[in-house]
Amino acid sequence: MFIKYDELELLELFLSDPVSIADNPDAGELIYSIKDTKGFKLVLLVDVYKMECDLSLTYDERIVFNSKLTNVTQLKKVNNNMIIYIKDEEKIKVKFGDQLGIILL
Repeated sequence: MFIKYDELELLELFLSDPVSIADNPDAGELIYSIKDTKGFKLVLLVDVYKMECDLSLTYDERIVFNSKLTNVTQLKKVNNNMIIYIKDEEKIKVKFGDQLGIILL
């Protein structure tokens, strides 16, 4: 099994290509990151085949939110948000736009 996601949707949200952290780009270990104009930075580390994500939100280098997510089944863009599905259930909404944010569902 693996995390289902659309690379173009994540590109639209993060406004940049991911960085591969494995020697082999096909290993499915990627880092997405974005920083807003207010000083918030969002980092999403995705391990596609282990079905795990590390999600962190910082403000001026101070941790606001940090979590290791397991059993991640899907990352989906809905409007200007990303929904993280855990065991096929909507669990986290990541807000993009003027200010980055994370909402637990």
